[in-house]
Amino acid sequence: MSILSDIEKNTFSSLLSDLVSIASVKGEPQEGAPYGPLPKAALSYLLERAEKDGFTAVNVGDKAGYIQWGSKGPLLAILGHLDVVPEGEGWETPAFSLTETETHFAGRGVIDDKGPVLSAYMAMLRFQKNHPDPDFRVRLIVGTDEEHGSSCMVRYCETEELPDIGFTPDAEFPCIFAEKGIYQMHFSGKPTKDYSMHGGNAANMVPPSCKAIITSSGNALQTKGLQAHASHPDLGINAIDLMLNELPEEILSSSPVLLLMKKYFSFESQNRFAGFFQEDISGPMTTNVGIVNIDENECSLHVDIRFPVNTKAEDVRQKLNEIASEFGVEVVDDGVQPPLFKDKSSRQIEILTGIYGKYQEQFDFIPEEKEARQNELSKEVAPIAIGGGTYARTMPNIVAFGPQLPWAKDQCHQANESILKKNLYLLVPMYEEALEKLGQSLIK
Repeated sequence: MSILSDIEKNTFSSLLSDLVSIASVKGEPQEGAPYGPLPKAALSYLLERAEKDGFTAVNVGDKAGYIQWGSKGPLLAILGHLDVVPEGEGWETPAFSLTETETHFAGRGVIDDKGPVLSAYMAMLRFQKNHPDPDFRVRLIVGTDEEHGSSCMVRYCETEELPDIGFTPDAEFPCIFAEKGIYQMHFSGKPTKDYSMHGGNAANMVPPSCKAIITSSGNALQTKGLQAHASHPDLGINAIDLMLNELPEEILSSSPVLLLMKKYFSFESQNRFAGFFQEDISGPMTTNVGIVNIDENECSLHVDIRFPVNTKAEDVRQKLNEIASEFGVEVVDDGVQPPLFKDKSSRQIEILTGIYGKYQEQFDFIPEEKEARQNELSKEVAPIAIGGGTYARTMPNIVAFGPQLPWAKDQCHQANESILKKNLYLLVPMYEEALEKLGQSLIK
């Protein structure tokens, strides 16, 4: 499969610029826009472009959509999402305007997941050109609520055909055989007039800032952290956690919710909640306190828990109730996604892992990654397990495949989200080859 031509690169850059400029963060529902107007705008943009390019484009309940080429045979699907997490803090360039340098693309969504979706779309354009009447159908399914539980894919599955095989470009390479379960919940306590404390934008993000005001003195406190994806809380610095060390002792000791956090969810805790559960083939449990809202109207602490594939969600909830009862607060479930586990020796994973192995040495890297890259290249290419959650768990026969490289720092949900241009472009021939080989596996 050939690298991109200059014309293809210009097309890619233009499409990515347009999509990044749509700040498709989930908003208040409106008529015809269940996740708010901006996720709907991103969906409409891509579907309209696909129609102009000669594809069949279908809107699925204003929550998802699909772009298809081919009218007969089994169905091969690529799943991606157009919604993004909030901007957060710490950007050096505009988050919702594509910044293009000689080497990089930067902007919210260039990695998660607008850039990879467009790589898949460009691969479909090539497939369309080379296969005017294919023996299998190729469908790019796009959703607009992946960052908040993937209800968009629930809607798709209610009425639309499920794929016979496929992948989602929304994780890591080489290929994913297991994804931890995701348990999102919040502890609910009694509101207070003694102080207010607010921090974080989403449970699945390490909060970059937190503010507190002490009512009696009027003192205002603020902590600054480092934003990261909740599946890798170690890559961030939790500003809510930092605030526990800034609050006056009389305030902290009077808050059951914050005392619970300090005992079980702080990085300084000697009794961390994750320690109650055993690590397995998918790795250890991780937890992230993503949002705090405490004032005279509300008292809530939102936690994102990534639990190993052999752990039961019921056991996680039982332990949450145990520690909550210790402090007299309530556990409120916000959503549970069960773990995903695939056969590592399946033909599907074998094909995708082999494609990555073929291309891995062609990926570009920054100087700081040289040693880690060399270390990875010396290893056998093999499928891996992750703590992130992808669309692969929303329907059968789907696995996650890229785009994060094993030697590169994960930038999902972080400020200054960026990707090397060469690497985003290289996904196009890779995904084109994936279409060819997975499709042939269906019709043989």
